[in-house]
Amino acid sequence: MCKLFVAVALLAIAAYAHPAPPTADELKSELVAAGVSETTAAGLVAIGEKYKDQFASAKGDKEAAKKVFDELKSETDAYIQTQPETDKTAYAAFVQKKKADIEAHHGGAEPATSS
Repeated sequence: MCKLFVAVALLAIAAYAHPAPPTADELKSELVAAGVSETTAAGLVAIGEKYKDQFASAKGDKEAAKKVFDELKSETDAYIQTQPETDKTAYAAFVQKKKADIEAHHGGAEPATSS
């Protein structure tokens, strides 16, 4: 569950703080390349897209952004629990890589490389 929280946080950070967030198609492609099925990737992207405007509206308001994030996380948690174990595993690995990349970007460590 902790990995899922990190995943949702990364998606929220990408949508909220990244100067040029990935498009829905780019994010779906990244998820599929990481081993998540097309169907599950499409579902995750659809959830993120649903909250995109709300994150944009909450920019600069930490309390509003947290509320939107909590809603996004709750919906994503429920969705990923309904998916096949292989997708859960691939998604967890995707999240770990993104987390390492973000930490490297902000902390100066080397970014994780794709396998």
